[in-house]
Amino acid sequence: MRPTILLFHARGLAAAAPLALALGCAAQEPEPTFWQDVAPITASKCASCHQEGGLGPFRLDDYTSAKARAGAIDDAVQGGHMPPFLVAHDGSCGDFKDDEALTAEELDIIHRWATGARAEGDRAGAPPTPPVPTLEGGVDYMTPPITPVANPADPLAAHDEWRCFPVDPGLDTDRFITGYQVTPGVRSIVHHVTVYRVTPSEPSLVEGKTNQDLMTELDGASPDRPGWECFGGPDDGLPFQPLFAWAPGQNVVDFPVGTGAPISSKDHFVVQVHYNLHDHADASAEDSTRLRLRYEDTVERRAVFLGADGLLTSLFEPDGPDTLPPGQEDAAYTWSLTRAELGLDAALPPIEVLGVMPHMHELGRTFDLRVASGEQESCIARVDDWDVHWQGMYWYRTRPLLDPSSSIEVTCSYDTRGAQKPVLPGWGTQNEMCNANILVALPMAP
Repeated sequence: MRPTILLFHARGLAAAAPLALALGCAAQEPEPTFWQDVAPITASKCASCHQEGGLGPFRLDDYTSAKARAGAIDDAVQGGHMPPFLVAHDGSCGDFKDDEALTAEELDIIHRWATGARAEGDRAGAPPTPPVPTLEGGVDYMTPPITPVANPADPLAAHDEWRCFPVDPGLDTDRFITGYQVTPGVRSIVHHVTVYRVTPSEPSLVEGKTNQDLMTELDGASPDRPGWECFGGPDDGLPFQPLFAWAPGQNVVDFPVGTGAPISSKDHFVVQVHYNLHDHADASAEDSTRLRLRYEDTVERRAVFLGADGLLTSLFEPDGPDTLPPGQEDAAYTWSLTRAELGLDAALPPIEVLGVMPHMHELGRTFDLRVASGEQESCIARVDDWDVHWQGMYWYRTRPLLDPSSSIEVTCSYDTRGAQKPVLPGWGTQNEMCNANILVALPMAP
């Protein structure tokens, strides 16, 4: 039966509602259409990735593509998996900037369209597709072309290669990195990229050699291939000074206003690329990855990247390594470090945490980061459903503090039901990590 309310255009809803209720007919919302109702949502929160040339695997700026995947799209957004925002952002554990999250109204529109007629509607007046995100005002650097090669005999990286490449940024004055964008040449095999700062003229950790001496020696050890093998950091003999990291799912990364990672005119980069070659059709492809960096002359505070992983560092313990038991749905591992053990000067006042980037591999399930200060303990980041393909740096709206007495505690859990033997920590994606990457704001150096 046609709803009674539709017969009362001239009188309006106020006049129609009493009669409709009296006849037992409830008012119905109009059926949503793609172009009028869904496209404005996807244009603002999805299509920057889901378009031709974007990070997403299919388009959401196209009706035919969206209609064919409507059920999967609805499942993904209702389950909180898309738009990808892995850390809990309901206020229960940290207060994050989450402008890309869908509202209840937006979720309802997508659900009604996906479970209804999936009507197209009139494209006239629909919002345009947003541009693919690009870091404006950046300087581009390329890693040299290379075809990665794994070492099947290495139990810590049987299907992976970690390769480091020296890059001269060509700066004639001291600057600050305030944003970055990493674009892999072969996206399917680049597992992560970490950029380190090295001053070639300074002494290395190897007696009698400068950093440049050591990098030249490392690079020359494999004359037929650029760069050198480098698990963990740039090399045991080089200083460990990470500037930032990228992982799949990240796009343009802007540091919080007023902060930047310092880089001297005397510094070079060491760009570490982790290639994951396990069961990939592109495993024999040649990669050259692009870094785009934005520089500024001055900032108010230094942005310092801290990376720590208690599971991975157990490889170097006399009684290690720690392993994960096989056959468990929820195998947990916990580690902790004090603020001093993170390398932060005890003389500094409370330090603001700007953002956090959790990192695990393919068996990861959950991640929990807590800060203890005196008798107080608080949860500052939690991931309830890990996805190795959609990682990110998550920025705080209300920034946690690390005071001189603070310590952090991290718990990761893993699904090891498919493992036949204990799972080793390690560099390979078939091994595991429990990695907390934290960006903090420090005063300017004197």
